[in-house]
Amino acid sequence: MSAILGACSLPRSHGHLYLTINVSGLPAAQSLSVNRDSETGLLDKNDFMTLAKDQLSLSAETGQDLELTLLHLENIREMASNTSEAGMSDFFDRMGSILRGYSYGGDSAGRIDGDKYGVLHPKSMDSSVLKEKVENLSEDVAPGHGVKVASSNVDLDKGQLSSENASNALMFVINSFVNNEGNDFNIENLADGLQGRMESTMNRISSLKTVFLKHDFSLVYQPIVNLLDESVHHHEVLCRFKEGESPFETVTFAEEVGIILDLDLAVAKKALEYLKGFRKLGSDIPPLAINISGHSIESDAFIDSLTQLFELNNDVSKSVGIEITETTQVKDLKRADSVIQNFRRKGIHVALDDMGSGSSSFQYIRAINTDFVKIDGAYVRDVLNNDRDKAILKSMIRLCADLKIGTIAEMVETKEQLTLLKSLGADHGQGWLFGKPVPEIVLPKKRRAVTMNVKRQGFKTGWA
Repeated sequence: MSAILGACSLPRSHGHLYLTINVSGLPAAQSLSVNRDSETGLLDKNDFMTLAKDQLSLSAETGQDLELTLLHLENIREMASNTSEAGMSDFFDRMGSILRGYSYGGDSAGRIDGDKYGVLHPKSMDSSVLKEKVENLSEDVAPGHGVKVASSNVDLDKGQLSSENASNALMFVINSFVNNEGNDFNIENLADGLQGRMESTMNRISSLKTVFLKHDFSLVYQPIVNLLDESVHHHEVLCRFKEGESPFETVTFAEEVGIILDLDLAVAKKALEYLKGFRKLGSDIPPLAINISGHSIESDAFIDSLTQLFELNNDVSKSVGIEITETTQVKDLKRADSVIQNFRRKGIHVALDDMGSGSSSFQYIRAINTDFVKIDGAYVRDVLNNDRDKAILKSMIRLCADLKIGTIAEMVETKEQLTLLKSLGADHGQGWLFGKPVPEIVLPKKRRAVTMNVKRQGFKTGWA
């Protein structure tokens, strides 16, 4: 715990001095219902990460100077193979007591993976004592077979980032620590240490937020065609960043650190500006689909901003549809469906991306009413040589037809795939067979009205 003491003398106080004491500290894990590791008694990964994330915000407000130390017990499996079960149980129990004892508040340590641990502690404490204590304990329990402990520290100073962005950066760094399972893994060499990773992550977040704010990226457009006559139905909007920077990696990073909302809104603004150019020329407005992450759909502030953006650009916004990516990030399906139906009532068409890529795909289709579903390209890629994929693809297309939902098959690259998709009843296709992403859309001289498959019992769609 920490306390801030203040004193003041008020007017006409007749010499009295008034004191204030503000006591603060970590969220009291002891008083909460927490999940613990059964071997060490430490907080489990999720509860420890939540505690670390909360503390990042709290430390800035209270002036606490804390540090996060991450420990990797590099050869714990070797120790276990040379130690009795009772001996390992004793080791884990005593190690848990040591880490808790040196942690801030007495319960700010967690097991974040089988051989990886985290400890929040005052910055003034020499973190090398943790490494020394654990190594000495292991030698005491298993002489000659003790563990080698690697450690690295992360300063919880959030710099110029908001508390939310800094917290997301911290989670990204901890997850990179947990997921790095290479045989040559060494904390000291991981991007110049975890503090270096934290600083580089925070710097990249700041840099990308500036890129998104200034629209310092370009858009390209890939056609999605009606499989009946291969006419263009609409174009998907895709991002391209500075030369050499992977769009997939950049977007994935933005999702992982929680700044995908900034990118999604920036893309929507830039796409609407692009359509206004067609309006000014007096030409037809090409229908577009912009990607919106499931992360963004979960944010009320983002939905409010996107809704306002569509309303301010209502002369072209009905030519824009929404393609929801990363649907696994949508936790509140009832709320998500309400949000989506509000957009659909305004004439904004909605598609769910990557149907079939996760076990929860059918759950989303059941809970959320949409205009289109995009079928994961993995099924299309192997459909000619894989009877199981063909059967699954057929069932997904039939399900969507029964629900009067349009289907869009991804990664269509050959005429043979196209022929099979037509025979299975797919409505639309996207892939290099029909065209790669291009920086400008060239409209045909005369456009025909676009409708869905006439077999769909009168069901008709298409951008307004």
